[in-house]
Amino acid sequence: MGGTVIETESEKLIRKGREAGRSEGRTEEIIEMGREFGLDDAAIMKRLQERTGLSIEMASAYLEQYGKPIERV
Repeated sequence: MGGTVIETESEKLIRKGREAGRSEGRTEEIIEMGREFGLDDAAIMKRLQERTGLSIEMASAYLEQYGKPIERV
């Protein structure tokens, strides 16, 4: 009883992949919502930094990747 829990290397990789996926999804959602609410790039980048802890460089890279303007119908 009370044994040590051992996480295998593959379990570690799976866990890290899931965490990265959640983080990237959250980042993408912040950018999308910012666009929907008409925020400018500076405001979106500030939110990314505040809510995800990204550096300015990483926030800028994500904004460039996911920040395409939304097409309105």
